[in-house]
Amino acid sequence: MGILDKLEQFLLSEIAVDLGKKSLAPDDDLLEQGIIDSMGIMKLIVFMEETFGISVEDEDVIPENFQCLASMVEFVEQKMGNSPPATATGGK
Repeated sequence: MGILDKLEQFLLSEIAVDLGKKSLAPDDDLLEQGIIDSMGIMKLIVFMEETFGISVEDEDVIPENFQCLASMVEFVEQKMGNSPPATATGGK
């Protein structure tokens, strides 16, 4: 199971369980749709750190890194490769 599948499975089973969704598109805006809130982001961070062996720093907790599954996958891949996320330093 890849990063995308693990993240989607976690979101559907732990965070969006009451929404009745069976799947999430990689580019669904999870923040705008209300699928993830601040508490959900905290749960997601713990899941990412434990599952992928990464460390999520305070400065990494920006909407761009958690907006959709695709951005989360990119973020995890960057952290696993130990390269800084592009959005964490510049931002919008």
